[in-house]
Amino acid sequence: MRVIRRLDVFGLAHYTGGVRQRRLAVLALSWAGCGAGLPTYRSMHVVDGELVYSRPVSSQAYLAYLEARLALDREPADLGEAEAQIDLALQYDPRDPHLWTTKGEIAALAGDAPQAIAAAQRALSLRAGYEPAERLLARIQNGTTGPLAKTPHIGTP
Repeated sequence: MRVIRRLDVFGLAHYTGGVRQRRLAVLALSWAGCGAGLPTYRSMHVVDGELVYSRPVSSQAYLAYLEARLALDREPADLGEAEAQIDLALQYDPRDPHLWTTKGEIAALAGDAPQAIAAAQRALSLRAGYEPAERLLARIQNGTTGPLAKTPHIGTP
C-alpha cells in the first residue's frame, strides 16, 4: 500500500494510507497536546508568599491597557483615548475582570454612573469578590471620583 505524507495546518507531519501509520500519527498528535493545559513558568506566580495559577495575559490587551492607564494619568485625563484603549483591550481579553473594572473607572470619571456600575458588575460576574470592582461600586455609591490606582495591574489571580 502506498503511503502519502502531508503536513497539517500546524506543520505536524502525519501519514495516510496505512493502519499502522494512522495509529502512529494519532499517538504523535495526542502526545503533542499532552501538556497543553498544564501550568507553566508563565502561569505560576508567587503572590504574598503563596504559589498561585493565573493564565498568561494577552500582550495586545496589556499594551492597550497601559495606553488607557497613561491616558488616565495625563493632566487633564484624556477620557476618550482611555475609553478607546480599554475597549480595544477588552476585544483581546473580554474575560479579565481588571479590564472591566478599568472600563468602569473611566465611565465613573466621565460621570456615567450606570455604565460604571454595569462594568463593575461584569467584573464581579467574572470573578466573584474581586476587590477593585467592589471598591469601584462603593466609590460610585458614595459619589467619590478619581482614578482607582496609578500603577498598571492586569490579570490578577
